[in-house]
Amino acid sequence: MAGVVKGKRVELDEVHRLYRANSAEWEFFRQAYLGGREWEEASLLYKYLNESAPQLRERLRQTPLENHCKSVVHTYSGFMWRNPPKRSFGALEANKALLALDGNADKEGASLNEFMKSVALWASVFGCSWVVLDKPASRAVTKADELEGDIRPYLKLYFPVHVLNWKFEETGSGSFELVYLKVRERIDDGSADGWVYRIWSRERVEVWRVEGKGEPVLVRDEVNAVGMVPAVVHYNTKPLERGVAVSDLQDVARMQRSLYNDLSELGQMIRGSNHKTLVKNRGDDASTGAGGVIIMHEDTLPEKRPYLLQADAEALIGLLDAMEKKVEMINRMAHLTPVRSFRKVIVSAVAIETEFQILNTLLAEKAAQLEVTENQLFRIFCRWEGVDYATAEVVVTYPKRFELRDRKADLEFLDKALSVAERIGSATLRRELERQVARVVLERDDVLEVVEAELAGGG
Repeated sequence: MAGVVKGKRVELDEVHRLYRANSAEWEFFRQAYLGGREWEEASLLYKYLNESAPQLRERLRQTPLENHCKSVVHTYSGFMWRNPPKRSFGALEANKALLALDGNADKEGASLNEFMKSVALWASVFGCSWVVLDKPASRAVTKADELEGDIRPYLKLYFPVHVLNWKFEETGSGSFELVYLKVRERIDDGSADGWVYRIWSRERVEVWRVEGKGEPVLVRDEVNAVGMVPAVVHYNTKPLERGVAVSDLQDVARMQRSLYNDLSELGQMIRGSNHKTLVKNRGDDASTGAGGVIIMHEDTLPEKRPYLLQADAEALIGLLDAMEKKVEMINRMAHLTPVRSFRKVIVSAVAIETEFQILNTLLAEKAAQLEVTENQLFRIFCRWEGVDYATAEVVVTYPKRFELRDRKADLEFLDKALSVAERIGSATLRRELERQVARVVLERDDVLEVVEAELAGGG
């Protein structure tokens, strides 16, 4: 029953210990990824001694940001989603609610692939992201009536900064189940400055509304129709603790801040080089501009004649070199040296291949986590639809192979190897080399499987 509940605000604002420990870090990662106004308003430049607040604001306004955080996250995403996942819906192949979910996962027009891409992207930023598979309350009599009114399960993405509290409990089988979840989001109707709190437990679902400093109002309180918290936490990589994992920006964001300050220093040095500083006596009259004139005071001593100060050009070159080194460090941190840098020195093929393999392993781990998350979501979907998940045989498979390699060099090597194989006369060696050629040339796993089967059956 809806109504005002006094004293509820403190309970609603209670947060998990991990939220309290990580919320400031999550906000920093968000600013680092978004850049622009968010980054400028964070005021992340180091303040000069005796620098006034207006001077600092002007320096913040003038300093550009080279957003390496966004570049790293989108580079990962680009490689991972080059080939979409495969989904087999099994017994749910003709389920209209599932087909609607696949085409419009969040009821805002995003397909399931686009939605999961956002899930992975924000997990890369924060370390994890939360997905709720909810369904609107319905008084429809039949399933057909529900579908006609678009009453079906849909997905909602929450960032860690939205999820205030959560609780996992160990089940009798040794696994852990999410039994409590509380999220907070801003009121989005433009009419008030306030929050909406959504709370799920295995037994009930509650929605509270708080406007300004007013008392919470219970908007919705009903029985949980599925008997479980319909949410999954998606981890960027293996979690540190339940509800927290390592962000891809953990070290990159700090290096980006260092580069940001270097860019501010660079701007100051360039302005100092182009505009020399005149040192003169108080009584001397000087005009500015090219060919400026200085009229010295008649009592000026020779050793006190006006002179010019100019910035040290060598210091500017040293700063540029330091910035270049920091960019190289970011590339190494993110394992993106092979794809984000121009090499000035020759690197061995083995070293390049090793770098590609490290990146391939990282992307494969991310894909594995996406696969786990999506299969968990389909378990919840089956609960909403009253279908046994085991018999439904829904299978989701994400690509695990990301062939990040120098294809031209590999093909030249394999072509020479095939010539050697012909001289040797080994059919087995030739088939293996042909299989390697197929792996280099083909990107789609389904086509590669067909070609490998043909090669295997060829003798």
